[in-house]
Amino acid sequence: MKWITRKDVKVDRVACPWLIKRFVDPQAEF
Repeated sequence: MKWITRKDVKVDRVACPWLIKRFVDPQAEF
């Protein structure tokens, strides 16, 4: 599954992919 992150987000752009990869979807691709 691929996740799309918003380009206008600063902190979430780094935090969300990390949180998703760590807790939600270890196989996620960004």
